[in-house]
Amino acid sequence: MGTDPLSKLQLKELVRRVIVAQGNAFIKELLRGTTARIGASKEDFAANLDAAIDAGELTQEKLEAWLAEVEGWGDQHLYLIEPPQIEPAALAAGIAGSVHAGVLNASASLDFPQALELKHIALADAGLSLLWHQGKAGWNRFKAKDFSLDEGLEHYRFDAYRQRLDRSVVRFEWRYADPYCLVLIHRNPEIDHKAVFADVRLSLAAIGCPDAALQPIPLNQAVKVAASKGKGVHSTRFELDGGYVEMASTLADGGIDAVEPVRVVLQAVDTGQFDRAQGMLHFAAEEHGTSRRIAVQVYGREGRLRIWAQCKREDVLRIVELLWEYNGAP
Repeated sequence: MGTDPLSKLQLKELVRRVIVAQGNAFIKELLRGTTARIGASKEDFAANLDAAIDAGELTQEKLEAWLAEVEGWGDQHLYLIEPPQIEPAALAAGIAGSVHAGVLNASASLDFPQALELKHIALADAGLSLLWHQGKAGWNRFKAKDFSLDEGLEHYRFDAYRQRLDRSVVRFEWRYADPYCLVLIHRNPEIDHKAVFADVRLSLAAIGCPDAALQPIPLNQAVKVAASKGKGVHSTRFELDGGYVEMASTLADGGIDAVEPVRVVLQAVDTGQFDRAQGMLHFAAEEHGTSRRIAVQVYGREGRLRIWAQCKREDVLRIVELLWEYNGAP
C-alpha cells in the first residue's frame, strides 16, 4: 500500500490538531527545519507552520516522520509484553490478507473517533508498529473569558470553559532484535487498558499472529536492582502477601541516595525476601543518555511504566533498555 497524499489544507489541519497536544519544545524543533520564524506562543507556531507548508518547506513526509517520533511517546503508560510467536517474515503475507491491509503505510490520519480504531501499520526489516487513534472532548475552566451582564433589574454572570480536544494514541511496537514488545497507552484516563489489550490482541491475530493473551513481563527485579545500586530511586515499595516495606525521598532534586538515614535503611533491606516491587525512578540526561530528566513510575508486578513527561521515541526506548538491563541483573 502507498502513502496517500494530503493537500496543504489537510496538512494545516493536521498541524493545528497536533500543536494543541504537543509540548512547545517539540514544535519548535519541527520549525527549526524551516526558514519560518519560530515564535513564542502556540498561535505563533500555527501561523508559522502554515507558512512553512505554503512554502513547501514542511512536507507531508517530514510531518509524518516527526509525528512518528513524538506523538504517543512519553507522558503515558507503557507495558512490556512477550513477543508474538510468529516468524517476522510471515507478517507481510498476514497483513496483506487481513482486514487491516488498507492501513499498511497509511498517511497520518485526521480522524480521532470516540472508540479506539487502528489507523496505521508500519512493517520494516527491523520491526512492526501498529497505531490506534481515539478522540476525547472535554472542557477546561477558563476564567480569563468570564464576564457579567446587566439586563434591567437582572444581573448575570457567565463562567467560561474552553473546549479541549484530546488526541489519544495507542502504539504497539515490536523491534525484532528485542526480547520484548511495547504497548504504549496515551495518558487519557478514559482509555480502558484492558480494552486496549483486547484490541491489540484481535489486531495481531487478524494479521496472522497466534490468538493468545498478551503476557506482561514483570519488572520487579528492575526496581530491586535500581534500589540496591542507587540508580536515581526516589521511592520504593517491596511487597509480599503478609506486608510491605516502603521508603521515599521528599527532596525535589535528590533521590533516596541523597538522604543518608533512608539510604542506610534501604541498603539493609534484603529485597530477595519480597515477591513484588514498585518504585519511582528518575533518569538524568547526563547519566543515562536521555534528552532530559525523566521520572518513571515502575509497577513491577504489572510490567507497567508510567512516564511522567512528554518525550521522544528515542528517550522511551532508552529508558526501556536501561530497565531491561536492571531486570536481568543478579
